[in-house]
Amino acid sequence: MRKIRRGFLIFGLLIFCGIQIACGSPQSESEFFTTETDTTYIESFKHLLTARYYLLAQNTSLVIFPDLEATMVYQPNETGRFGIAAFYSWFGLGISFGTKLFRKNPDVYGTTKSLDFRINAYGKFIVVEGYLQYYQGFYMDYKSNRFKETFIIPGMDLVSFGIDGTYIYNHGKFSARASYTQNERQKKSAGSLIVKPTFRYYYVNSDTGIIPSKILEIYSLRQENIISGTFYTLGLGPGYIYTFVFGKNFYLTAGGQLDMNWSSYDYNTTGRSFHSTGFSFPVSVRIALGYNSDKWFIGASYLSTLYYFQPGQRVQDDFHYHLTQIRFWVGTRFDAFKRWNKKK
Repeated sequence: MRKIRRGFLIFGLLIFCGIQIACGSPQSESEFFTTETDTTYIESFKHLLTARYYLLAQNTSLVIFPDLEATMVYQPNETGRFGIAAFYSWFGLGISFGTKLFRKNPDVYGTTKSLDFRINAYGKFIVVEGYLQYYQGFYMDYKSNRFKETFIIPGMDLVSFGIDGTYIYNHGKFSARASYTQNERQKKSAGSLIVKPTFRYYYVNSDTGIIPSKILEIYSLRQENIISGTFYTLGLGPGYIYTFVFGKNFYLTAGGQLDMNWSSYDYNTTGRSFHSTGFSFPVSVRIALGYNSDKWFIGASYLSTLYYFQPGQRVQDDFHYHLTQIRFWVGTRFDAFKRWNKKK
């Protein structure tokens, strides 16, 4: 529990610092960045409340390699969520809920309890995105040359949270808000180099262990049951993102990034503890397609990132954390703060 509280504290501090940077003040922004927004490229709706309803389809998995020829893939029995989100000026909040429509047969895959909370701060040249996820109850697909089988791990908990900060070089002509929060609109095609620092924290726990007894029997001479693990990742990488505008209000945005990640993790078995650090170079891809008019908007996005934890020479105990998201949304804008805006 101490590690969880410590992780939450780090997450809160990073979110606070990121929002302060993203928000900024007009004076500090003009002091360091002289490029003004080109209104022939970007139209702003920041004075309006932008609200959306969305469907999130995602694949969250933790992969362990007990040896060079076998994999253990842990996944929650939940492949999709419905959610709501709202954005005003630079700030956004979103929350989503699971549903039976996106759950597999509980007799085979068990049941999962989950929480997904997100917070965003989209500044003019800095974007800060934070998330908090909690899952309880997983199933595990074991595959090897010996056999394939699915196991239910009901007592397995996973807490994950993190923060991404993206610096946009060509913020005068390129708008990330137009593609992902829709409180701006990209009127002409444009792109930008980006630099993105990241922080990730994961905590896995199970009082009875996350490896079924049948698998333990195979590896009894080399491995005891894993009961907990803590993972940290710090990353920094360059990338490029571009929005192609076509028709009157349609757009296609595509971006890619190569990260250099430093990872550290500790995990405990029923008899021993392990610690390791290492570097990796994952690639992330993000795509968005949509229609963005004066009042209504609709769109979809795709995000795929592989987080890789490499514990040095212990190849048989490598950990991977993989996240893929597909999001569909529809929304509108309205002047919810009309009186306040007039006074301002």
